[in-house]
Amino acid sequence: MKERKVDECLPKWLSSKILSAVDYVWQVRDEDDGEESKRRIKSLSKQLDMEEMCWVMMLLTLPKINDIVMDSNEAREFIATRKLERTVH
Repeated sequence: MKERKVDECLPKWLSSKILSAVDYVWQVRDEDDGEESKRRIKSLSKQLDMEEMCWVMMLLTLPKINDIVMDSNEAREFIATRKLERTVH
């Protein structure tokens, strides 16, 4: 029986290669005003192709995007609606 690897079952942006690259940068995200993060991103850009770097950069920005989305009027309305639904039941 053929052994299945996780990378074969997931979208490209969730491959172990991409997630490892994200982790490599994420580990130093709070150090020295981001200089080490920038150095690591530059290093990765020499190892990964353009599409892979796009996925890495997009995944690194997800927390900021989440903050923006959750601060939107639509999100606040959705949260209020959900709270109302829970109290009705």
